[in-house]
Amino acid sequence: MWRQALVMGLISGVIMWLNHVDTPLPYPAHHHLVRDVDPSLLPTNPSPLEGVYAPNELLRKGHRLFEGVIQASEHVAFSPGGNMTLLDKFGYMYEAEPAASVPGAVFPEEWALDLPAAAYIGPGRPLGFHYDGEGNLIIADALKGLLRLERGGSGRLEILSNRVSPDAAVAAGSPVNYVNAMDISEEDGTIYFSSSQDIPVGLSLEKPAFYDTFRSYLLGLYGGSISGRLLKYDPATRRTEQLVSGLWFANGVALSADESFVAVAETSRLRVHRHWLKGPRAGTTELLIDRLPGFPDGLATASDGNLWVALVAPVNALPKLLRFKALRVLLAYLPPWLRPPIPSWGAVLKISPDGKPLQLLMDPDGFKIAFVSAVTERNGKLYFGNVKQNYVSYFDLADAPPLEAPAARSS
Repeated sequence: MWRQALVMGLISGVIMWLNHVDTPLPYPAHHHLVRDVDPSLLPTNPSPLEGVYAPNELLRKGHRLFEGVIQASEHVAFSPGGNMTLLDKFGYMYEAEPAASVPGAVFPEEWALDLPAAAYIGPGRPLGFHYDGEGNLIIADALKGLLRLERGGSGRLEILSNRVSPDAAVAAGSPVNYVNAMDISEEDGTIYFSSSQDIPVGLSLEKPAFYDTFRSYLLGLYGGSISGRLLKYDPATRRTEQLVSGLWFANGVALSADESFVAVAETSRLRVHRHWLKGPRAGTTELLIDRLPGFPDGLATASDGNLWVALVAPVNALPKLLRFKALRVLLAYLPPWLRPPIPSWGAVLKISPDGKPLQLLMDPDGFKIAFVSAVTERNGKLYFGNVKQNYVSYFDLADAPPLEAPAARSS
């Protein structure tokens, strides 16, 4: 009996000690401490899965592409010539042609992947990417920063930005870590992009090695690193400025259809913000939607003027445990094989420009489509990147029920 009491006393003592000391996080966050976190900031109150958020199996009608070949391309982009572009977790760029243009193609709705890879962008982790008006591929790389791959795939790779301009009004000269997602203005070419947190990405111990953004995300979650930002890069002046700060993992970025505002996802708080670019509220930021039923990742403008939100994972019981600092320390040091499992599901949500949820498309257990990190709408289809699967996928919007109401107008 006394031994049990001794063990319990030791455990209690360790917990009390961990709750009151400044504990560093493990690599690659070893220069950061586990911070105290206000429990009200934790993602413990998602909207229930009812009403617009009621579960469905619509994404079970989706289709996988290049299964077993493409490893975790977090985004899908299309070149000015209509080819599909993918960037895998190892930094390789692949292109695919519409199969209808390939002699002997059997499935005209599918795509033919060109092998080998068209380009290699070097060590790092490409996440979001889009083509600019000149046909260059702009890449959000979690390690290197905001990049530009010159037109043609085999062209010059240039770092556009990895710090705020030294003469900027806010956060002058500050380094930009963990560049994640971006969108490009069609009006003037300005690039709006997110820096998820000040904790960088680190090399995984797996073979073949890659830069593990999910591990870094978890360390930011466990450590309470509320340091995400929304920034903009002006290609004409080559200046980088900070627009929004204090986000708990800044993620997806999308301009509204009229470019009156830019939206940014705050993953670890289950919400999306909008920063006004035009009109009487220009320069201000406000909440667009909160209490999402899953963790938001990528954002994209829909063809009807609404917005797509990729919900990469559901909210499980783990956030409720994060109120205990000692437990967050222990979780941070767990080996990967002991991590709490992330439930598999596929989910994308359409919201209005005023933040009203309109339509949820789901694969509730990720049987066909899972861990969606980004949405690209093109020619009546949604193309999905993901954070960990060995395929990309698409869904034909003809298989979705029509919306009951038109899009709301932003003002």
